[in-house]
Amino acid sequence: MTSVKQWTTSPRCPLIQLCYVRLAVQIPQPAAAFATEVLGLQHVPNDLEPFLYRSDERYYSLCFPRDADRPSIGIEISDEQEFDRIAQDLASGGFRGREATKDECAQRFVRRALIVEDATGNEIDLVLRPARSGRRYFPSRDAGVTGLQGVGLRSRAIKDDLKLWTTILGARITDRVGEITYLGIDQMHHRVALYPSDRAGLVYVSYGVESLDALMQNHYFAEERQIRILHGPGREPASGQMFVRFAGPEGYVFSYGHGLRDIEPTHRPRQFTLEASSLCEWGSQCADIVELQPGAGH
Repeated sequence: MTSVKQWTTSPRCPLIQLCYVRLAVQIPQPAAAFATEVLGLQHVPNDLEPFLYRSDERYYSLCFPRDADRPSIGIEISDEQEFDRIAQDLASGGFRGREATKDECAQRFVRRALIVEDATGNEIDLVLRPARSGRRYFPSRDAGVTGLQGVGLRSRAIKDDLKLWTTILGARITDRVGEITYLGIDQMHHRVALYPSDRAGLVYVSYGVESLDALMQNHYFAEERQIRILHGPGREPASGQMFVRFAGPEGYVFSYGHGLRDIEPTHRPRQFTLEASSLCEWGSQCADIVELQPGAGH
């Protein structure tokens, strides 16, 4: 399988990569079956978190933790100096955050972590030295997964959430569709997208796949198993990413993506009009996710 590429951050961005997603679920067994049988991820046996899954060379990228009451995402910070600087800036910027306990770090398989809330109430783990695996990644089925690619976050306070992501964390606004904002932290067009909403939470979790063929094969795979397709197959005009989004356990939405563009150093953020063709140039409509409907929640 294609390994996750590591890229040097610019001096303005101390963020290295999107490491993981932790999803709070009420009944973990069906979610576990979905992770392996549908997503094609590899289960990671361990004593701390029984529902842990790999998608690439990282130790894990998806977790259904035992004691979580809401989802969270993990973002790697470049070094101790930036970690401490961010902790100070969060406090002075009025954001809620605290350093994780030793047990919380062990559960996340990181050395240190800041557990932060954005203005909307989404939980973000800012972590140092997330674990990698010395073993090759073996998928549970041939889904062509290349790794955790990105997340969509709901935002009911776009300006304040952008203050966290850009001013404090150094992420780069790459493009906008209406008020939907794409955020880059490495060489790719985006890893995080903020969607105006009236609540907190994840819009979707996206896994990259190796080809358009793999994307379409997974689309047919989901249809054959009567998994509800929510959006796509389609393509985002801003990022070039081809996608198919589908229903997961307990209301979560997952996506396969391919073709996400690199972003050039000279790229300037573009403003796309808020209409269906700006969200999918192939004409796919999304009736089930409010945040992906033009004019709804924006």
